[in-house]
Amino acid sequence: GGTKLQRRKGIEDSPEAHFRDIMRINCGAGDKILIKKAVDEAPHTIDWLDDNGFEFAPEAPRIIYGHVPYTAPRTHYGVHNGYSILSVLEKEWNKYVERGHIKLLLNAELHSIEKHNNKFDAVTYKLLDQEYSISADHIIFATGGYGSDVSYFNKKHKNIPLISACYPTATGDGHRILEANNAHFRMADLHLPSLGGIELSPGRADFNQAWAMVLTSIYRRPTDIYINAEGHRFMNEDEVDADVRERAVMKQPGWFFYVIFDDRALHATNEKGEENPIIIGWNADKIKKHVNSLDDLHQADSIEKLATKLDINPKVLETTLSTFNQAVDHQKDIQFHRAYLTNKIIDPPFYALKVHASVLVTFGGIKVNEKLQIIDDEGKVMNGLYGCGELL
Repeated sequence: GGTKLQRRKGIEDSPEAHFRDIMRINCGAGDKILIKKAVDEAPHTIDWLDDNGFEFAPEAPRIIYGHVPYTAPRTHYGVHNGYSILSVLEKEWNKYVERGHIKLLLNAELHSIEKHNNKFDAVTYKLLDQEYSISADHIIFATGGYGSDVSYFNKKHKNIPLISACYPTATGDGHRILEANNAHFRMADLHLPSLGGIELSPGRADFNQAWAMVLTSIYRRPTDIYINAEGHRFMNEDEVDADVRERAVMKQPGWFFYVIFDDRALHATNEKGEENPIIIGWNADKIKKHVNSLDDLHQADSIEKLATKLDINPKVLETTLSTFNQAVDHQKDIQFHRAYLTNKIIDPPFYALKVHASVLVTFGGIKVNEKLQIIDDEGKVMNGLYGCGELL
C-alpha cells in the first residue's frame, strides 16, 4: 500500500490501510510486529523495482479474488510474472558478482552451522562430495519452506493430507539445521490450504500445469456441483469468499472433493462467449483428451457408473443430483442458497474431477525478532543468524 504506481493511477493507499486490511482478513492472527514491518517495507521494495525498470502488467495493481480480497487494488506484478523481477535483480546481482562482492555457489548443499564465542559465525556445506566451511559475521537463512518434504510436513502438521504444489527444493533443510541448534519453530497451527490442486503424481500437484478454478466464483460461474467423498454437496458453489471455501473443504474427509458436471457444462461459455472449463487454461477438448490419462478425472455415460468409479453409493449420488436439478427447476437452492442456477446436470457423458486442498506455501516457520534475528526456544537471539522469506 502506498506505491508510486498506485499514485500514478490515482489509487489512494498506505501501509496503514494495508495493515488494517490484513488484521481484518486474518482476524488478528500472526506476528503483528513482522506484519507491520512487511507492510512498511513493501512500497519501498515495489518502488525500488519501479525505479530500476520493472515492467508492470498494464492492469496492475489490482484486487485479486483468489484470496480474501483487499479493499484497494494492491497486488503488483509484472508482464512476465516472476521473470519480470528476475530481469531487474539479475542486472544488479551481476554487478556485485563481477566486482567480487558476491561469490555464487551452485549445487552446494548446506550441512551445518558453527558457533564460536557465543556467536554463530560459520556454515559448512558440501560440494562435489567435498566439505567446506565459510566464516561470516552475518548468516542469513533464506532456504524457503518445507512443503515438499512429507516426513517433515507430517511432523509439523499431524493428520493434514499433503498434496504439494511447492517447488521440489522446499524440503525444510534450513528449518532442520536451525532447530537442531534450538531455533524456535512456530505457527504451524495457522495452516490453511489452497483449493484447486489436481494430483498429477503421488502427493504432487502443479499450479501451472493443471489447477481447478475453485478458489472463488468471481472468475468462473459454476455450471457444476461439488460433492464430498460420501456423495453429498457440502457448500454453495458460487461462494465468492476464498476463506469460506477453504474452511468448508477442510471439514470434508480427506480434504478433497469432486466437481461433478455433464457434457453441456463442459462446453458452456462465459458472458463473452468463451470456453471457461473447470481446469484453468484448458479447453473442453483437452479435458476430454485427458479423461483416460489423468487419474483424478473420470467420465461415465451414467450417474450410476460414475458413482461406481468414485467408490460412492450410486443412490446417494443420484439423490444429490436429483435434489440439485430440482433446485434449478424451482430456481431456489434450499440446501446452500446458491444463486447461480442455470443448468441441470442431465446430459451424458458425466464427469468427475477430484480436487484437493493443496499446499502452495507452508505456514509454520522459524521465529525472528523485528531485526529478523533468529530466536531460540528460550526467547534469546541466536547471535549472528538471520532469517527471511518462507523460512519464517
